[in-house]
Amino acid sequence: MTEIGVGLQLYTLRNECEKDLFGTLIRVEGIGYEGVELAGLHGHEPSVVKNKLDELGLSVIGHHIPIERIENELEAVIEEQKVLGNSRIICPWLPPERRSHEDFLKVAKIMKNAAEICTEHQMELGYHHHDFELGRSIEGSELFGILEAHSSIQAEFDIYWLNQVGHDPVEWMQKFSGRTPIIHLKDRSDDEREATAILGTGNIAIQEVVEQGQACGVKWWVVEQDECDVDPIESVTQSYKYLREIQLKK
Repeated sequence: MTEIGVGLQLYTLRNECEKDLFGTLIRVEGIGYEGVELAGLHGHEPSVVKNKLDELGLSVIGHHIPIERIENELEAVIEEQKVLGNSRIICPWLPPERRSHEDFLKVAKIMKNAAEICTEHQMELGYHHHDFELGRSIEGSELFGILEAHSSIQAEFDIYWLNQVGHDPVEWMQKFSGRTPIIHLKDRSDDEREATAILGTGNIAIQEVVEQGQACGVKWWVVEQDECDVDPIESVTQSYKYLREIQLKK
C-alpha cells in the first residue's frame, strides 16, 4: 500500500515566497514536506522553478490557476505545467462577481470543456472550493454541479470550509471516491474567530479524514493555513509534525 504524500500549499507562505521563493522552498523541504502545491511562480520562469524543485527533490502536486486563465489561456497554461512537471491544474477561487447560480452553471461548462482538453494532454483538472459553493446538502451545493459537469473533474476538498457550513468531509470524499487526489487539511481555532489553525490545535476531526484517505484514493494531504497567528514557517512545521504523528498511528 502506497503511503499518502504530505505536501504544502504555498499560498500559506505567500509573503515568504514573494520575497524569496527559492529560499522558502529550501525551508519547506527542510521541514520534511515531499511536495508543494503552487500558487503562482512569483515572477520566475517555469523552467527555473522546475530546476530548483528537482534539486530539492520536491514534487509538484498541483498548481492553482485562476478561472480566467483556465477559460481564456488554457493551452498556454498547459504548456507551462508541462515545463514544471505538473499534471494537475486546479481552479482555486471564483471572484464575488461570478457567484450567482447562472455564473456557477457557466463555470461548470468552462470546467467541462477544459477537463476534456486537459485529458487530451494527460493532465487533470480540479476544483478547489470555499464556503460559497456549498448548500445545505451535497446534491444541493453548487460544488456538486461543477463536479458533475464531467467525470474527469477532480475534487480538491477543503475540510475547513466543509466544516464551516456543517458538512462532513468524509461524506464528500466517499461520494467522489477516486476523484480526490488532493485533500486540503486545515484546523479551526476553538474560539469565536473560528480562524484557520495549526493542525491538531483546533476542533476539526482531522484523524477521521486521514483514516479514509486510502479508501477514497487520496494521493496527497496538503497542509494549508490561510492566516497564521505565529510565524508561518513555524505554523507549517507544527502542522507537518502533527500530520506525520497521526499517519504513524494508523
